[in-house]
Order: sequence, then C-alpha cells, then structure tokens
Amino acid sequence: RTTYDPALLAASSTKTGDAEHNPKRAKIEPDHNAASVDYSSKTTLTKLASLDSSLEKEMNDLLFDCEITDCGLLPRTFWVPAAGTEPRCYLEQMALEIFHHHVPSNSDNFYYDPETSGAEFWVQLRPSPPGTGRYSMLANDEDGNDDMAKSGISFHWDKDEDLRLMSGGSMYIHPHISTVTYLTNLGAPTCVLSKRVDPMTGEYVQETNNDGSASAVDGYVSWPKRGKHLSFDGGLLHAAPSDLMDDGLFEKQCKFAVTSEMDEKTKKILARKHRRVTFLVNIWLNYKPFNVNPFPETMIGNLSKTDLFGDFSLFGGESGDSEKICDQEESNTKTVIICEGKASVLGKKTSAENESKSCSTTNLIKVNKMAYSMGQKEEDSIEILMPVDLIQKQAETGSDMAITWNDGVVLSGTGT
Repeated sequence: RTTYDPALLAASSTKTGDAEHNPKRAKIEPDHNAASVDYSSKTTLTKLASLDSSLEKEMNDLLFDCEITDCGLLPRTFWVPAAGTEPRCYLEQMALEIFHHHVPSNSDNFYYDPETSGAEFWVQLRPSPPGTGRYSMLANDEDGNDDMAKSGISFHWDKDEDLRLMSGGSMYIHPHISTVTYLTNLGAPTCVLSKRVDPMTGEYVQETNNDGSASAVDGYVSWPKRGKHLSFDGGLLHAAPSDLMDDGLFEKQCKFAVTSEMDEKTKKILARKHRRVTFLVNIWLNYKPFNVNPFPETMIGNLSKTDLFGDFSLFGGESGDSEKICDQEESNTKTVIICEGKASVLGKKTSAENESKSCSTTNLIKVNKMAYSMGQKEEDSIEILMPVDLIQKQAETGSDMAITWNDGVVLSGTGT
C-alpha cells in the first residue's frame, strides 16, 4: 500500500526484543487471526436508517449542516484527528464514529499512531444548491454540458489531492478506506471497480493473467438508501454514474409540490430532502493529507451540536434490530458474472461453485456497453459492460450488486 498498513506489523519478522524496546510496536509473534482493517467492498445500515418521525426535525438539521459544509467558499474537505480533540459538531462526531467503526483498537496485534491518523470528511449534494453549492459556484463553462457532474460523480480515485498537484499530477497517495454514508434515498448508485493507478506515476495499472489476457475485475454497485453505509479499499476506482438510472428518474425524484401557503423555510427544507446527499469519510492511518484542516472555527457554530440525536450511536443497535436489517440487505444483494460479452446471476450456490465465478449459459441477462470519461485527458476513458436493467431493478429496494468482469474492463489512455 502507499500508506502504512498496521495489519502488516503483526506478521513482521522483526525480533521480539525490538517490540519490548519500543512499546509502540506490536509483538512480533505472527498472528493470522489478529485484528485488521477490512478492505472489502460492503455495506451496512446505520441507525439513521431506522429513525422514526419524531426525529424528522433533527434529520432536516443534518441535511442543512451538509448544505453549509458544501458551500463553495469553504475548503473542499475537512480533518478530524483520531485522538486528542473532542468533536465540536455532529458531522465531526459522525466522522470519528466511522473511523473507529473501521479501525480496530490498538492492541498487541495491531497498532496505528492516533496523532498522525484521522478522518477526512466532506459532503456531495446533487443537484448542487444554486448560488452556494460547491459545484454550482465552481463549475466552469466546460462543465456546462456534463450531465454526469450535474447529477452524479465522475470516475476517480480518492487521494491526497494537494500532494498530487504539488508533484505535477503524478503521485497518488490513497486513504486506507473510503466510505459513503447516504443521507437520502435519491440519485445515482455508487460504483466501485478493482482498478488502480501506480502511486508514483499515476499510470493505470493494467493487470494480466499468465497468458497475457486481462485479469478479472471485481465491482460493487450500491444504491442510495438513507442510513446505508458503504466502505471499500481507498485505492479503488469509483463513481456515481447517473446514466445507470432510468431516464428522467432523477429529475422526477428531485421534484416536489409547492403550494402558495408555503413559506421560504418550508420550501428550503423540502429542497434538501429532494437531493442526493452523501457524507464521505476517508480513513487515513499514520498519514495526514496535505492542507486538509479542521472545519473553520469561525463557522463551526452554524453546525448542529454533537448531541443532535441525543444519546445516539451511528452503528449501535437495539435488540438485534440493526443486525436483522443488515442481514436482510445482504440477502437482497445480487452477484453477477460477466464474461465473453454475456452475463448471468449467481444463485445461492456452494462456496466452491461461487469461487469458480464462471458465467452460466442459462438465465443470461442483458448487458450494455457503457463508456465514461476519466476526467484526466480527452483520450482517458473507461468502457464497461453493465447489466443496466438488473441494476435499475435493485434501485427499488436500495440494494447492492457484486459484479465480476472475467475479461476485465477497458481503460484507454495512460492516466497520467
């Protein structure tokens, strides 16, 4: 990895005496059952998914916090250290809860430095609020006809943005884990692909099999659902492609009825509910990205306090309710294999059969060839065969889909 993975320390071959000399280092006895960071693509439901109507005002306040944070006059992202400071607002508290949900506590088998670790957080709002939203304020004329940017998120890699610019655009230092927490049910799904870039050159990593053919690519598609939390390896390519939605659906989702009796405050509350709102947290261990700082002290008073929802734990559950919901979500996740231009859905098979990931000759489903700009150079693009119809059916329940492209996907250009 381009940033240090604490899980590697437990399997180190360093002498035990070194660990005794330096208490910050883990014991050196290899422990394959040691706590570690889970880099797999997956979703779970937070308690925001099960809020009752009595907390509607608090949820509206959270959406307003996101609108403030998205202002184009503020920095793009913000930093909360893993330790040493108390959260000053609910967004900072959320970011820290997400960090500690994914990062095990320090132990004999796992160590990270809390002083140089933390959560980088920001929000994405689509459509962008007119006049104040980051995209509305900062989009240039060239973006005018970019429907993907207006209603979705283009393909990209999460990285230390300022370091990449300072290095001439070629250095990609990734977070350990990238996360998306959906705060509304609207908009395009998140799509994650197991494609990487060379961290020192920025060139696409083109992996091949022993016979020279393209290696398989794994993907994960997650539809927005309020309270759902997606996490994946921070070095993977991802986007929120708006063309995976039914034509006209997003525009329909964003519309709401306005009556002559409504005041401006009510209209603004309704507008916030009819956007795709996501809270993004990147988890960095033993590294802080350049020029990412805490939310400005002069503005922090405009955000909701940490007790917005009272005694509330984002990932907590009562009487197993949260676990039951998560189990239900997992059962709704479909697994699709695409090979030789054909796609099929895997059923509930044995693990050995699933391991083979071979495409069935029966129950074939339709795939569409989708092409996307990578946003680097004009020639940089990606072509993917997508089971669009099946993906769109998953939108009805806000469910997920795991996809394997046995023949890979096509990345054109160099990525530099």
